Amino acid sequence: MLKTAQPSRDDQRALTCVPGPYALAQPMPDGRYRGLSLTSHFQPIFSIAHGRAVGYEGLIRAQHADGTAQSPAALLAMPSNGRECLALDRTCRSLHVHNFAKQDTGQAWLFLNLNSQYLVSEQPDIGFTRNLLQASGLSPHRLVIEIIESEVSDQAQLKRFVSHFRQLGCLIAIDDFGAGHSNFDRIWDLEPDIVKIDRRLIQDAGNSRRVERILTGMVSLLHEAGSLVVVEGVESEHEALVAIAANADMLQGFYFARPQAQINPGQSFATTFDSLLRGQQWQSVKRSADLRHYVREIEALFQQAVASFAANQQFEHSSSFLFNDPRTARCYLLNEAGYQVSRNVHSPHEQPQMNARFAPLLCGDNANWSHKHYHYRALKQPGVIQISRPYLSIADSRMCITVSQTIKVGGTLYVFCCDLDWQEQ
Repeated sequence: MLKTAQPSRDDQRALTCVPGPYALAQPMPDGRYRGLSLTSHFQPIFSIAHGRAVGYEGLIRAQHADGTAQSPAALLAMPSNGRECLALDRTCRSLHVHNFAKQDTGQAWLFLNLNSQYLVSEQPDIGFTRNLLQASGLSPHRLVIEIIESEVSDQAQLKRFVSHFRQLGCLIAIDDFGAGHSNFDRIWDLEPDIVKIDRRLIQDAGNSRRVERILTGMVSLLHEAGSLVVVEGVESEHEALVAIAANADMLQGFYFARPQAQINPGQSFATTFDSLLRGQQWQSVKRSADLRHYVREIEALFQQAVASFAANQQFEHSSSFLFNDPRTARCYLLNEAGYQVSRNVHSPHEQPQMNARFAPLLCGDNANWSHKHYHYRALKQPGVIQISRPYLSIADSRMCITVSQTIKVGGTLYVFCCDLDWQEQ
């Protein structure tokens, strides 16, 4: 398995322009531009579930006559105006499509980039892609048009181009989501088939549990919007495991394979993905075990508090048992309907840390927590201690874990709750 440093995004961005109104698709280009020799490289995109490449992103490579490389960023900076930019783009896209079509790629997708700024500002005709597909013999449903996430003022024009590509039968992807001008408005508006998460997000998520949770939430929201999710720029096993835990559908990055001119469809990655999935399952089990271990020391105190309340119905007195553990933040009592029927009883250790900025939320009297997992899970299993996953507490905007249990007192069901401070590991 190749593991190399991910190149800069500029190095991967071969296609930042769009077709113009001054030519139809040409036969296979000669692969030359201003004395440079141009070639296509293809980086695979892997389905986690299938353990194999299901698509390839077309990337440009350029060389001088003496064999020295010209960076893609320098190549794309050579055009001096929009017309020249579109001409270079035409050459690059034609090169990628023809080189991809003549290789054995089965039913795999070809991902091609289009910069939405140029797409709107240059107002190109809409016949180039159709003619290019016809000339190459590549089926439209195998082409994924990547719209680079950039600021576009004319959203209506962008939607017209996207509609045209869809009518051809192509798929639409939003690229670099999570960076720059990214926003979910573009997702609701364009309804992409695929969203590619910017590589900086997986890098940050690999180093921060907070960002990891953000990534997981983002993937979930994109799925709810009807889009498949690719996490790109995966450079390590840890980042791959984070992306899998976030429930991404596909992965791309140098941890798996670097771009190559020749596609090797017979190369198997099943063992690699089997190993990753086992690793992710082990991490999930370990996190659950760590959570249980974190709470284990307080379970005896919690049982004392619950038993005390069942015996004397003095909630504040019963809560005091739990304050022997400095991790305890507060205790509160809910009824069967989820309404808080006691005030928040704060630990003496916690009171000096209470933030006045959240004063409107510190009082939970008559609040309804029936939508919270620690309430409805406790009701489903009366008498069994429930332990929540770490979550952000509305009371003080800090991470906490809630321990809860349903008890019956005088014929009435209550849910006894205790919040523990959770320090990010």
